[in-house]
Parts: sequence; C-alpha cells; structure tokens
Amino acid sequence: MFPGSMRRFLCFTRRPMAILRLMVLVPFVVWSVCQIGCSSGSSTVQKVTPPPPPPPAALGGSNYGWYYLTSSCDREPYGVVYNYNTAAATIDSQLQQMYNNGQRRLRIPIYHARGINSGTIMDSTGGTLAPQFLTNLTNLLAAIKAAGFVEIEVSFHPQSINNPLVWTTFSSDYFQENWSVIQNVRSIVSAAGIPYHLDLLNEGIPPLSYPLLLQYDQMLWNDYVAKFGNKDTLGFSIIADAAHLGQVSTVYGPSAYGNEGSPQLFDVHIYDETGNSFATAFNSLSSQGYGGVPWIIGEAYYNDAAEAAAQRAEITSTGQQVLYLTQWPVTSNMSCSTAVNVAPPADFSNYAAEKF
Repeated sequence: MFPGSMRRFLCFTRRPMAILRLMVLVPFVVWSVCQIGCSSGSSTVQKVTPPPPPPPAALGGSNYGWYYLTSSCDREPYGVVYNYNTAAATIDSQLQQMYNNGQRRLRIPIYHARGINSGTIMDSTGGTLAPQFLTNLTNLLAAIKAAGFVEIEVSFHPQSINNPLVWTTFSSDYFQENWSVIQNVRSIVSAAGIPYHLDLLNEGIPPLSYPLLLQYDQMLWNDYVAKFGNKDTLGFSIIADAAHLGQVSTVYGPSAYGNEGSPQLFDVHIYDETGNSFATAFNSLSSQGYGGVPWIIGEAYYNDAAEAAAQRAEITSTGQQVLYLTQWPVTSNMSCSTAVNVAPPADFSNYAAEKF
C-alpha cells in the first residue's frame, strides 16, 4: 500500500516510466531522511539535562536583620531596615534567594534607641524613627511582598536605656518613647498589604524578680490591646525556660494596668536542649491555661537538622500546634559569633524537610 500522498500522485501521473522512477526514488528518500534525522551520531544530537526541581515550599523562614557580615562577624553596620535605601539591590536579591529556596515567612527586627544610629540601631528620639528609616521600612515590606512572601512578624528590640531590662527605676519617659515607636511602625506595617503579627518586645516575658520589666509588659500589653485589639500581636516572645515561662499568666492576667486578656498566638524561642525546652514550654503554658493556643517558633538555630528533627518529634508527641518556624542567623556551634554568624540566612532545607 502506498501512503495517501503517493496514491494522489499516481492518479495525476499517466506515464509508466514516471511511476517506475518514483518507485525507485521513494525508498532512497526515506533512507536519506532517516540518515539525517534518526542518526545517533553525537554531532547532530545533544542531550539536554532538565533543571532540578525547586525545593519544596516551607511554611516558615528566617529572621532577616542583616544582609552582610565582616570576616569577624560584625553585623552592626549592615542592618536591613537601616540600609535599605543604599543596599536595595543586594537585599532584594537575597529576598528572592530565600524565596527560591522555599522560605515563605520572615521575621523582621526593629532595633532602636534614643540618640543612636549604628547601622542597625535607629535613633528613636521623640518616639519615632527618622523619615529615611520609615521610608526604608515601607519599601522593604513592599519588596518582601513582591518577592512572594505570605506573612511577616515584626519584632521590637529597644536597645541601651530604651531597654526596660536594664532599668533600675521605672521610666515613664522611655516607656512612652517605645510605645510611640510601636504605634508609628505599626501604621506602616498594617498598610503594607501583607499579613503580619507584632512582637511588642523581643523575649519580653520577664524572669522572676524583674518587677520593672513586668510593669512595662503589663502596661504596654493593656495599652496596645485597648487601642488595637489582640488579633495582630502575639504579645511578647518567650524564652523557653521555666523562669520565663512561669510568668506568662502574670503578664497577661489582671493587673493595676488593665485586664485585656492574652494573645491568640505565642512566639516561643527554642535553642539548646530542644526536646526538653519544647516539653517545658508545652507543660508550663498548658498548666497556666494556654493549652489550646498555637505557637510560632520565632527563633531557632540556623538550618539545624538535629533541632528540626527534635522539634518535630515534640510536636508529634505533645500535639502542640506550631504554625511555622523562623530561624535565627546563628549556627549551633556559634563559630565566629554567638549573636549572628550567617548573612543572608538563605538555606532552610533542614527545617523544610521537617515541614516547618
């Protein structure tokens, strides 16, 4: 049988010799085409290796506070918010790298103190940050949203005398400055168009025998909730040890400064002895009546496989709901620095493998 195109050709060809020539020609043409198009010779066929699949998207991500470190791990001149106007290209590239590596949430620290501009710490004299820093924060949040991140936490880290942990007497002056900074920053964060929570004082739940910090917390919490409600704040992040955890119900319970209740979400920081620390947090918070409150693990060692596995094991064992984890940019060996030794915190693979 000839193919349909051959039959049509024969219908229009009346001379026998033409048919004979065609019958001889067709096999030769087919053979020639096969030699060109079907050859396995390396000169005509190149194997294309497909790109590796993207890493699975995690739920969480990183504390992103610094875009560069010196060889001695000095972070101070390289704050992300402080320098966004001069380092936007670098920071935007790092955001995209973190997103491409599967990270989906970030925790952004705000370091401030009266009269200090350090490259990380921003002057908060008068209860606000300089216009350039407020613009930087606005533009940074826009870049985070544009990169594809789905949620942020913004944490407040007052430094020097603005830090109530170092007070020897209660300072209404510095309290009001910090409270005003929170309100001014909140207005920018809430307008950024990305879901968020605020940590009103990083690791602010006081240990026992710190009455000035306890007063600060009770005043700030009740002022904040009275004005804004409790849906967009997780109160004060908590160090996962017995001394701090035991004070949670005291901070959020009835006090001379109000009785606005407790957060709908806790931020717990877990580093060393992960399993024991997690269990301590779970047992202490449950015993104070917070057994059904979800957690964020707001700080943990950078991309630590052992910690990731231990956290997941405790979640499975206790049934505690953990929404996501944001790693702090310091490794468990703390080489070079005990504060920060990674910039940017690009890798999240070990936490992603445990579905954080």
